[in-house]
Amino acid sequence: MGYEELIRHLIRTAETRRDGILARAREEAAKITEDARRKAETVERDGREETGREAGRARHLRMNRARQEANEVRLRARAGVVDAVLARVEERLPLLLGDARYPAVAERLYREILPEFPAGNVLLRADGVARAALERSASDARIRIGPLAETEIGGVEASDEGGTFLVRNTLRSRFVKARPALMVELWRRLPGPDE
Repeated sequence: MGYEELIRHLIRTAETRRDGILARAREEAAKITEDARRKAETVERDGREETGREAGRARHLRMNRARQEANEVRLRARAGVVDAVLARVEERLPLLLGDARYPAVAERLYREILPEFPAGNVLLRADGVARAALERSASDARIRIGPLAETEIGGVEASDEGGTFLVRNTLRSRFVKARPALMVELWRRLPGPDE
């Protein structure tokens, strides 16, 4: 075998090795490329999922805020209705004084506070209609009848002569006492957010 044959053999062996190395390098490059592509897809998919979750959380948060604001508006509206109803009731209280049954109501209000009268002289204050009805009932010599303050509506007030003891049983005072229960009842009867 001559030098030429040896050189050709060395070249073929080198080319075969080169081809093998290149094939392995291509396979390794393909694996690296495939791994990189899979990782990129995973990262992209995870990114899309995380973005979707974040968007869902943001959407859920906005919806909760919108629901809270809507509930707040409904609650304010219900409170406005309750306040308007109670204001209308209070506004109409003076109309009761003109009712034919009012003298009997005034008499009953007087009878309710009679046991609470202090010892000694008593000043009984009543509106004009009630005074006329009570002059027959309040015939005790220690009871003096006077006018009810203009800020009060109907009913009676009793105090000792010094004004230190006061029992009030007027339509306004009874309305003020009943107001919390009326508010609860109105809230109960008004349609709620789910109705």
